[in-house]
Amino acid sequence: MKYYTLQTINNGHTVVVNKKFNTRDQAINYAFAYFEHKYLNEDLQLSDEFKIDGNKHNIEYVLDYKNRFRVNRVNLA
Repeated sequence: MKYYTLQTINNGHTVVVNKKFNTRDQAINYAFAYFEHKYLNEDLQLSDEFKIDGNKHNIEYVLDYKNRFRVNRVNLA
């Protein structure tokens, strides 16, 4: 079984979202809704994304210089 976790970085402060997601898209959509609600800004756009430590299942998505989020896939054995 696999699930996805989400961490947001808001102005340099890391917030771990205590929720598990079934798909990466669900986690990404939740992150955008979170940032839009928090900052009341509907014009958020993804500016970059990159693999953390070369791991294709742990990706950081960059919104701007101070705001970003990370989605990580977790496999249960």
